[in-house]
Amino acid sequence: MMNKHNTLHLAAAIIILLLSIRSLTAEEESRPNILWIIAEDMSPDLGCYGNKVVTTPNIDQLAAGGMKFNSVFTTAPACSPCRTALATGVYQTTLGAHHMRYSDELKPALPKPIKVLPELMRENGYFTGNIKEICGTGTAKDDWQFKVSGRSWNTHSWGDLVKHQPFYAQINSKQSHRGFSSPGSISKEEIEIPPYYPDHPVARNDWAGYFASVNKFDQQVGAILKRLETDQLDKNTIVFVFSDHGRPMIRGKNWLYDSGTRIPLIIYYPQDVEKPDGYQAGKEHSELLSAIDLVAETVLMAGGTIPAWMQGRSFLRKDSRPRHYIHTAADRIGNIDSCSRAVRSDKFKYIRNFKTPGSINECTTAYRRAKHPIYHLLSIMGDKNMLTPVQAQLLKPLAAEELYDLQNDPYETVNLIGNEGFDAVHKELKEQMTGWIESSKDKGVEKDSDAIVKHFREYGISTMKKKAGSIQKMRSSVEKHFE
Repeated sequence: MMNKHNTLHLAAAIIILLLSIRSLTAEEESRPNILWIIAEDMSPDLGCYGNKVVTTPNIDQLAAGGMKFNSVFTTAPACSPCRTALATGVYQTTLGAHHMRYSDELKPALPKPIKVLPELMRENGYFTGNIKEICGTGTAKDDWQFKVSGRSWNTHSWGDLVKHQPFYAQINSKQSHRGFSSPGSISKEEIEIPPYYPDHPVARNDWAGYFASVNKFDQQVGAILKRLETDQLDKNTIVFVFSDHGRPMIRGKNWLYDSGTRIPLIIYYPQDVEKPDGYQAGKEHSELLSAIDLVAETVLMAGGTIPAWMQGRSFLRKDSRPRHYIHTAADRIGNIDSCSRAVRSDKFKYIRNFKTPGSINECTTAYRRAKHPIYHLLSIMGDKNMLTPVQAQLLKPLAAEELYDLQNDPYETVNLIGNEGFDAVHKELKEQMTGWIESSKDKGVEKDSDAIVKHFREYGISTMKKKAGSIQKMRSSVEKHFE
């Protein structure tokens, strides 16, 4: 039998346990929810970034009350490779999951000890969700190019999030992905067409459709923010709004120019949520950031620590280390056998094309030939000698090396390789790239297996055959403008 002394000890222990559980529960309840709202294929083409053609009041207002980031770059200019990095905070090239896209059996396993972000967040006491069907959006898209064992997310339901806090959730929108919305009220005359595209009604109409889709994404963001209010989550939810990679245009998506890799980022902290030292509401942040840094910062927001294996780094803390260079990579995309790497500083960008499979326009997948009128516009106008020298460059073979002065040439049209005045910059950035390839253990520069070569070759043949009718239909619609 238990004596009186032991009974008192047991009772005290139970009280201490109950108080600690209560304290832990209170601590978890006070921790903020974290919501990522992710657009597909969208450059910083928003009102708050200076675009006067779009109408994006919801994101603009979020930026005004939150923090806008001006120099954020994804690790790859295509969805599955960049989302692979965004899932882990590790470059897709380090994971050996850099192509777009593998068959299921060719996807590599996620190497130990690397974990996906939802798992890290669960370890920090967070309920996780990739939400499907909320406020007219929500695709529950992952598109990771590695094998995942077990369940990645706790839920795909918004209702479950409301019941389980704190939560970390993603809402993925495909609104700015092709096909686009009807141009609607977009003023085509006011669109600033980049100089490497023909200033032609076909191009203006395509851009108008894209901008109309950006407007609709903004409406989705507004509806999600309203839903946070309705469910009384707005005062305790940190909101991110960003894109997976750049705009879905020829020389944008799939390419290492800023038009393919620079993305918008807004982070909003509610007034009463404790903020890190580097966060300043209503201010802008212009230091270089990689998208994998969002993963690291999110772990810290949850009260965790950044794992030693993670290549992303914090950017809102006292001890945050600024980046002086951004590294990006493009590898096989469908039937296009490419391997390019870029390193970017504030002022310059160096691109090395380890493979030169053809011109930019020629390196267009079957899917994109069926969806992109500007691909056909360039081809037709090139045949008719109607392109400017800058536009005609898209029909010429890729150079092995490219170097651009981003301050004086923001559209990256004047290749400075061979210009003696930039030899020192060329050497500096080339050395940085070589160092990064070695230190990050870039598997993309290694020779592909026979199985991968075969898979992508067969994929190219089958999709070209499947899309042949759609490709011809798109070309015919553009040819009508020249009859």
